[in-house]
Amino acid sequence: MRVELLCTGDELVTGLVTDTNSSYLEARLFELGVKVGRVVLVGDVRSDIRDRLLEAADRADVVIVSGGLGPTADDFTLECAAEAAGVPLQKDPQVVLWLEARFAARGVPMNPSALRMARIPEGAQAIQNPVGSAPLVHQRIRNCEFFFLPGVPREYRALVDGEILPRIRATLESGPARTFRAFRLLRTVSLSESMLDQTVMPLAPGHPHVVFGFRTHAPENHLKLMSEGASQREADAALDAAEAASRHVLGAHVFGVDGDEYAAVLVRMLAQTGATLAVAESCTGGLIAQQLTGVPGASNVFLGGAVVYSEKMKSAWVGVPPEVLARHSAVSKETALAMAEGVRAVTGATYGLSVTGYAGPGGGTQEDPVGTVYCGMAGPGIPARYERIFIHGDRERVRLFAASHSLELLRRHLLTASATP
Repeated sequence: MRVELLCTGDELVTGLVTDTNSSYLEARLFELGVKVGRVVLVGDVRSDIRDRLLEAADRADVVIVSGGLGPTADDFTLECAAEAAGVPLQKDPQVVLWLEARFAARGVPMNPSALRMARIPEGAQAIQNPVGSAPLVHQRIRNCEFFFLPGVPREYRALVDGEILPRIRATLESGPARTFRAFRLLRTVSLSESMLDQTVMPLAPGHPHVVFGFRTHAPENHLKLMSEGASQREADAALDAAEAASRHVLGAHVFGVDGDEYAAVLVRMLAQTGATLAVAESCTGGLIAQQLTGVPGASNVFLGGAVVYSEKMKSAWVGVPPEVLARHSAVSKETALAMAEGVRAVTGATYGLSVTGYAGPGGGTQEDPVGTVYCGMAGPGIPARYERIFIHGDRERVRLFAASHSLELLRRHLLTASATP
């Protein structure tokens, strides 16, 4: 099955909006064993959209189109689809009812322009949008199936998960010469993409029925494994073998699989050991606390965090001695250690984490230039420890990787502690 994506909108080709819909769908399709053949962005020009639809119809079996289904004058994707198919637009009474019910439920009168969303090409099928107004439209142009979706990411993803993927999965499963596939995503941290490749690719010749692929999602790097077999049992067995071999060489760098999120994994590890955590942040400005509190149930293990950006607050809130700051500066191993021990003492947490550094673009010293970060950890029965790292990149990247490295200090400790009798 050849699948292509077509995304419409001037905002996509002028750099005002980043196309996140395609990456989401590409990842979901890959899990089904389908690799997208082409992604095309096109601006709001009728002839361009029509021509791209016809070109895709001649190449692909399925094309998923996003954008241009709304109520405004520049939403004319379905008009172009009707023109490409050589059929007229017609008002779908069922879509009108959906729109009337949606506006009534919100307690607002329906704007007449909203009825533009009820016009679909003759012979096409409208499918109700569970989280928005514009419906999904399923249409055949030449010998190709087209699915037209709203470009709003929330609506796009709901329709992809609820309608598009089940249909593609059913088509794959009903094929006369079906190939069975299995997919696994191994998520790693503290390992560059090049090192990930260097570590696992020597395994590939020993697993001829598995495709090894890579994806960067800073600060993480992911290993994608997709197996094929004449039966699901064969595909699963091939995947299991490749995963076991990959885990063996990657070791503790693997923190989760498939949909696991790093913060959620760490929260779960803390909960399993009955431990609690508090953080003292300087250059990350609360980013660690934000990541942790985004996890449901984090309140069971995360006691709180202090953003101690100034030297005054480092002393006032987490007890860093003024003489440590005066002698060693705010960005130093001594300050990182004092911050970790101080926030642990103030909150009564099992573990205290700290991070302080120069995120840039200003600041830094000859010994500790911009990008230098000190991470600290304090815990029960262990001496407080620190790590000095240097992060290349802009301010946002320094903060992101500093937060990740600080949390990784704790995760690695918890792994070691759980392995000790």
